[in-house]
Amino acid sequence: MKIHLKKRNIQICSLIVLMFMLVILMNHSHTEEDDLVDNMRFADVKVTPVETNEYLNVVDYDYVDNFQSLLKNSREIVHNTAHGKCKERRSFVFIKTMKCGTQTLVNMFRRFVYLRHLNFMLPRLDKIYLGWPYTINEHDFRPSKKQFDGLLEHSVYNRTVMKKFIRKDAAYITIIREPFSHFKSSFNYFNVGNISLVQESDHISGYLQNLDKYETFYKSPEGARLRYCIPDGFSVTKNLLSNCLGMPLGFPPGRENIEADDTLIREYIKQLDADFDLVMIMEYFHESLILLKRIMCWSFEDLLYQTSNVGTYKSKNASTSVKNLNIYKKWSQADYILYNYFNATFWKKISNEGKDFHEEVTEFSDVQAKVTSFCQTNGTKEALVINAARFTDEFVVHKDFCIMQQVDLSVYLKTRYERIEGWKEDEEYTKKYPLKTC
Repeated sequence: MKIHLKKRNIQICSLIVLMFMLVILMNHSHTEEDDLVDNMRFADVKVTPVETNEYLNVVDYDYVDNFQSLLKNSREIVHNTAHGKCKERRSFVFIKTMKCGTQTLVNMFRRFVYLRHLNFMLPRLDKIYLGWPYTINEHDFRPSKKQFDGLLEHSVYNRTVMKKFIRKDAAYITIIREPFSHFKSSFNYFNVGNISLVQESDHISGYLQNLDKYETFYKSPEGARLRYCIPDGFSVTKNLLSNCLGMPLGFPPGRENIEADDTLIREYIKQLDADFDLVMIMEYFHESLILLKRIMCWSFEDLLYQTSNVGTYKSKNASTSVKNLNIYKKWSQADYILYNYFNATFWKKISNEGKDFHEEVTEFSDVQAKVTSFCQTNGTKEALVINAARFTDEFVVHKDFCIMQQVDLSVYLKTRYERIEGWKEDEEYTKKYPLKTC
């Protein structure tokens, strides 16, 4: 009997040990990013309303942050430039136009926001858009007890709403792209050819030469079952840049449509020029970044990026027929007027920057190449020192920085928001203010 009990006890102990080992294995099966996020789980905290215009960029030591060493503790950072010292600007609105290298930029901007504990508008729940492609309203974002420092997630530009909720000293920034290359990228990304059931072997030509047929089907309820996050009646191929920048083009139904009036289009674009501090051009990415650096008084370290969401498709580098190009110029006229206007002002800005502007572009390109190589190399070297030069102070890039470039910081920003604001959306709020898009 004693022997039988001993055997039974041994079996029970063995079972407990086995279960313990399984738990350990399950915990270690998380990805590196899962572990990073798990370390940021927050406890219950009391939130006191902040009635101040100062930035909330004080490091929160109550939870473990895997990027603790990278956080900026100072409320004010001064940079040395070739033209003297300046204080970095931290408040900005970035209008994320579709398919213009914006995911690469957003990742860079999120890092800037996260490292400084800035208060930026975030989509509700697990959404990725701030109302896009509808005009943003006050129920599209998570509320805050203090004024927002800025916005960088997908949204349609709306001067009235953004000026109301975002700091008055915010810089307004966006980026655009040559319209036909933009069309091809959007056509591929949104799977327009397949969803529209284009029958021609050359989807681009077939679509453009049968717009009434294929565009109508893509935007119809019949095409909705294959579309992702695109509402009925919205075009992803016609004047998409202008739509993102808030130009009234008849969507949603009932809104004014100025697409056939050149005078009103140009008047709207002039107002955009007055509202925005910088409209970058994707084809001149590094030149755009250096203009951004000079306007915002940022550093080379702030501008470092890792390319993201770059599309590869058959028509990307294919030549375009004159016929197709002319069709599209008429089809997306507002975008061409927009691009030509801001392409001209872009080069005027550069010409006003002086002869050393292109030297700074070259110096930054060299630094970017070194950091990209360092982050892509699986060597034993733990840090890369960027020596001081004419346009940069010395700084050090650690492997943690490389990891950070690969992490979705929107998850971190939402986690921090929930901890600081103490607000989580409940079922009643969701029913009262339903979201229209993703």
